[in-house]
Amino acid sequence: MIVTTDLHPRRLRLWAMSLVILGLGITPLRAQQQPVVQPGTGGFFNQSMKDDSGEHKYIVFVPVGYRADKPTPAILFLHGAGERGKDNHLQITAGLAPFVNARAKTFPFIVVFPQCESTEARILEGWQAGGPDANRALKALEDVQKKYNVDKKRIVLSGWSMGGYGAWSLGIAEADRWSAVVPLAGGGDVSKVGALKDVPVWAFHGAIDKLVRPESDKRMVDALKEAGGTATYTEFPNVGHYLCDGVFGNDSVIQWMLDPKKNPAVLGTKPLVKPIDPITVPFIPAVEIPEAVAIRLGNDALAALSYSIPATVPKDMLTGRLNDMFDSTVAQGRSFGIRFSGISYRADLERVLTKGIGKDRILVQLGIRNVVLGIGGTSVSGERHSAQAGPINIIIGQRAPVWLSLELTPYIENRQIRLKQVGASFQIPADNFYVTGPAGISTQGFGMTESAVRDGLVSGLYGARGRIENEVLQIVPGIIKQIEKNLVLPETGSPVSASGDSIAKLWPLPIYPPRLRVWPEQISTDENGLSMVVGVTAASLDPYGPVKPLKKVPGAGAKLDRLPKDTALHAMVAPQVLTPLTEMAVDADQLKLDLLDIPDPMFAKLADRATLQELIPDLKQYGDDLQVRSALRVVRPLEAGDPMQTADSGDKQPFEFRVNGLEITISIKTPSDPTWKPCAIFDLNIAEQVRATLKSPAHDVRIVSLDWQQDTSVTGTSKFADGYTPKDTKIDTDGYIDQFKQAWKTFSKGTTAASMEVPDLKIGPSRLRLHDLNWKSPLVEVTYRLARIKITNLSKEAFTYETKAPTSPWGEPLTLKPGESHEFDLPYPLTYRRKGASGAMEVYTLETGSHSEFRVPLAGGAPRLYAANRPPETK
Repeated sequence: MIVTTDLHPRRLRLWAMSLVILGLGITPLRAQQQPVVQPGTGGFFNQSMKDDSGEHKYIVFVPVGYRADKPTPAILFLHGAGERGKDNHLQITAGLAPFVNARAKTFPFIVVFPQCESTEARILEGWQAGGPDANRALKALEDVQKKYNVDKKRIVLSGWSMGGYGAWSLGIAEADRWSAVVPLAGGGDVSKVGALKDVPVWAFHGAIDKLVRPESDKRMVDALKEAGGTATYTEFPNVGHYLCDGVFGNDSVIQWMLDPKKNPAVLGTKPLVKPIDPITVPFIPAVEIPEAVAIRLGNDALAALSYSIPATVPKDMLTGRLNDMFDSTVAQGRSFGIRFSGISYRADLERVLTKGIGKDRILVQLGIRNVVLGIGGTSVSGERHSAQAGPINIIIGQRAPVWLSLELTPYIENRQIRLKQVGASFQIPADNFYVTGPAGISTQGFGMTESAVRDGLVSGLYGARGRIENEVLQIVPGIIKQIEKNLVLPETGSPVSASGDSIAKLWPLPIYPPRLRVWPEQISTDENGLSMVVGVTAASLDPYGPVKPLKKVPGAGAKLDRLPKDTALHAMVAPQVLTPLTEMAVDADQLKLDLLDIPDPMFAKLADRATLQELIPDLKQYGDDLQVRSALRVVRPLEAGDPMQTADSGDKQPFEFRVNGLEITISIKTPSDPTWKPCAIFDLNIAEQVRATLKSPAHDVRIVSLDWQQDTSVTGTSKFADGYTPKDTKIDTDGYIDQFKQAWKTFSKGTTAASMEVPDLKIGPSRLRLHDLNWKSPLVEVTYRLARIKITNLSKEAFTYETKAPTSPWGEPLTLKPGESHEFDLPYPLTYRRKGASGAMEVYTLETGSHSEFRVPLAGGAPRLYAANRPPETK
């Protein structure tokens, strides 16, 4: 599963611990239990090897066109913590594999994908040199070298997250094996990194990675350079923990791996390769949540959506065939029957306009051009006279679009949006269509000439404009069915479609978000737009395990009557949906972490022997030889909503996040008993309150500031673990909670941004801009409006300009006085023109949501139009 969104700056502080618990690469997917690719000329293949502990599986990718007589370069890739297990498929659902699969026909490396089998050990030690999984990874590489002709001089070691730590560790321990080392979101022991001084290293990190801090890789690179090594560090701005798309999706990185000593380590500028997951994971419904989200698509929002539709609909939407047409006429006292057969049509969809026009009514207008109504053949028959004519074309809408208007009633049937036709109209302007003469005519009967037949058919079709309009209306039911097909709500969180996925941006845990299917429950319209309530179904986190009964939870509270009836876009999300969704992760025991894997020294202190001996005095009996381990596990789901307690009396009430069930188990090991045994358990509850404020420091900038309340609430209890009999029964619960609270505060300050810029919603050329953000119990309401085009005059003189829409003529001249602005509420770009001081015409395309300034150039001269400068605080 692939996620490429910068998750962490969008997280609230209470989520910070959950970020770490399932960070470092954890994913809920389970892969197929059969070969990935059948044997052939190349692809992904299951392999196995044996050692003293039994059989171990791994996957190898073999390039298309591999030749046994030609050495082939290889990569050993170490996955993240979420792909641990023994299924031998999870390791190709994230990281490098989807980008290899996207280039399956051209990827030049043999790639070895081992799987870390240990799921209970510390995450950062999963691939550490000398450990059982690291040793098995090397054995898998050696097994591949026995089976394939691997170029020993070109073997690259790479890994992400837990694998990034492993890449540094195995790189140092086995430096002679590698032609290059490429760690992503990793780190290691700076005192040992000098072992890699003869191996090129290119390390990558996300600038806002809050799970593994950028300093972890940067320190290693700096230390390697000081040791005389060749190392490059690349940091991606505005990218969090998952950065594989920017690395493995970049062809220049792959090319550098082929020859790391010759090619400079510089990122290319070509478009990134989009990942393709090698595995198709079935959607097994697990949890169903009604009334999850209420959506208001006001007419302004519908206009923006409609403007982007022509570029997204299937090319064949307006193509098809019509039934034969029959007509009759009288010429020179004779009666004739006419049959038009083999009738087909095709047209281009240029514009779509959609708006609510009343209760249970929407108007959909299709602006179509270049309509070709083709008549394959025409037969004219009468008493002793007949004729046959070849193809005739009726051309409509070449000069301008012709409009097909549909009045529809939307309704829900079997969780699908259906459309009932209420009315339809189509009119062809007399000056916007023409008829071509038939290609070839044959006649029978005295006086039946080709010219008479041609003229009669063409003039007859010109006169049958109303008949043609009616025939066009006959295709409306088919068009409605096509529209319905495009109204199917998409699946979210799918394995490789999460780039830009809104669910990924909202999901509070850095495990890949659950796959969701959204289904409509209620729909209504009015004169200002359309309103809808949708439910969601979440897929099982273990689609290949035993199928469990579908769990149906009560409605989350999103209702039609809560939505405004204006023309904007509103989304009201019920935070209660987080509880059943995070409960799935709890039930799957995915929310667990060793405290030493949290990148903060305060938490490391809570795993320190001396500290724990003070808090749990009974541990002093074991002396300095005692080993301790602190493992954190979330045992109850996340909750969100109204504060349990607040003294706030402001207009905007704070919003509260709660984890009521954070269990920390202290385990011990002594020289006399070398097995880990649980000793004590702390059960903690955490709550934090936040108020969100929207700021607009510039025309095109929206920033959400998070105002956290002064104190984090941490409460809890403690007990000795079952089976452990203490001599001293005291536990300093309050002292432990105080230290945990301090660690939480210290850590969360570094993991959560106090503010974040919210980008526009881009819908084709249109943009919707965040207008408001509110917590209206029990829903979070987000409002977007059309992003306006703004022109500001910063000069000392008035100026005059003209504008036009993409399909309209130039409008009347507009004059803008000094210090004033013009704003345009449009769902499409605007073309601007003005005659400059030199007489030359300045013409620009002003994108939706943009801000332009008419000002004097920095170097001096006559004023002209420039893109507006952003305030320093927004850069």
